[in-house]
Amino acid sequence: MTFSGKLKKECRVMVDSRVKGSNFELKVCRLIKDNLNYDVKRNIQSQYQEKGQPDIIIPGWSIECKAYQRGTTYKKAWLKQTRDSAKLVGLTPVLIYKFNNSPIKCVISLDVLSRNFSSGHDLVCEVDIDTWFYIVRERDG
Repeated sequence: MTFSGKLKKECRVMVDSRVKGSNFELKVCRLIKDNLNYDVKRNIQSQYQEKGQPDIIIPGWSIECKAYQRGTTYKKAWLKQTRDSAKLVGLTPVLIYKFNNSPIKCVISLDVLSRNFSSGHDLVCEVDIDTWFYIVRERDG
């Protein structure tokens, strides 16, 4: 059986995007180990067995990772997925994403920063990953 050129290209793009996503998750795991000293692994088995599971879990946090070629900011659908998976496991959501040749960014709810912000709203802030590591250490440490 042979594939047409268009189908081959579509299959290659799908595989490339999965590999890119997987590599980014592994990079985030290494950064978490280096900065927070948590031994973490990608949540592969749960992701494929149960829909809606987070990519990575660390104490107190449910992490969704997204790596894309182009863009300027996160998509609302990514944030919804992040919140839904965090709710499923009862942890605080964080969306960690990056585009090619851009720094890693993290999106968290404002109530993570201060108890003065009420929960249950859609207000978020975007920080670089080093700032998120600082927040995790201060909040959870």
